[in-house]
Amino acid sequence: MVKRDKVSKQQSCPLMETINLVSRKWLLLVLNTIGNEGEVGFNSILNSINGLSPKALSDILKTMENMRLIKKEIISSSPPRVKYSLTREGKKLRKVIIPLFKWASEYTGHYECPILQSNKLNKEKYS
Repeated sequence: MVKRDKVSKQQSCPLMETINLVSRKWLLLVLNTIGNEGEVGFNSILNSINGLSPKALSDILKTMENMRLIKKEIISSSPPRVKYSLTREGKKLRKVIIPLFKWASEYTGHYECPILQSNKLNKEKYS
């Protein structure tokens, strides 16, 4: 009976829910892409990440907007356009994932990945 109580406490923990959301496929790459550009449209994000489908991107953007990691701005033009940018919380999360990207490049020995090609990442030297 004690085991069940521990499991239910873990499942109801807000930290677990946040980690599950942040660890969703594509979320960190989309967050980094938006952070690289500052302000970017849907198609630019889609074209920046190989293998990402329009539906998956749409789902991730909705999740990120609900988590208040990004803000969506609708630009009134003909046709209307949408731009995405990081919120303060999104910028804070991106700041902590950059070391993960750097570690991954060092671990794999792959330094030419487009993820690492932004000015913001290149300004921060590898340790």
